[in-house]
Amino acid sequence: MAASALSLLDVEKTFANGVRAVERLSLDIPAAQFLAIVGPSGCGKSTLLRMIAGLEKPTGGSIGGSSSSIAYVFQDAHLLPWRTVLKNVCLPLEFAGVPKPEREKRAADILRSVGLAEAMQQYPAQLSGGMRMRVSLARALVTKPSLLLLDEPFAALDEITRQQLDDMLRRLWDEQKMTVIFVTHSIAEAVFLAERAIVFSKRPARTLLDHDLSALPRQRSAALRGEPEFAAQTRIVFEALNRSQP
Repeated sequence: MAASALSLLDVEKTFANGVRAVERLSLDIPAAQFLAIVGPSGCGKSTLLRMIAGLEKPTGGSIGGSSSSIAYVFQDAHLLPWRTVLKNVCLPLEFAGVPKPEREKRAADILRSVGLAEAMQQYPAQLSGGMRMRVSLARALVTKPSLLLLDEPFAALDEITRQQLDDMLRRLWDEQKMTVIFVTHSIAEAVFLAERAIVFSKRPARTLLDHDLSALPRQRSAALRGEPEFAAQTRIVFEALNRSQP
């Protein structure tokens, strides 16, 4: 049995204004698992991700785990416009004190792996939305995190670009064997990407479904989206999400 990368026990979050975002949530996430979280807008998905990252403190329960390093990818790429693509990806290594030759080599290697070998000396304003998100993902991965958190990173992209980035992210996860927690509103995206899908109730977040997606092949291609088993798994998640609505 895989070691636990993250363990949440009775986690709660109530904000100062009295809004309860998360209620007695318990989860155990094995190392190297790809977990997708779906739920209604405003149900507490992003709040949970911020608590896992240490950006918010829970008001109850505990969050523990063995992940030695965490990277976070937001919906907005948040690139520095005055730095080239290469220098944007170098930034976390620069903060960590990694020597310039090593950090530039590592940044170039990860940029090649996300398909941006020809864009290293370009600036964010010269890139499409999909390319900017690839840079953001490369910047997160350059630190070789053991836990990668993604908060609806592809939500603002067109469907074709989004599916291309889903394919790329799944490949990178399979290569790097990191633990991934991916928040999305898209049921199809969750089912395509993840080994396990969690469906949250409306706020405060509680688990309505904890679903194993191992019935789908580990090696996934775009063609999978047209397969009957993919439709069946998507329906299971959809029906649970539909129960979460008021």
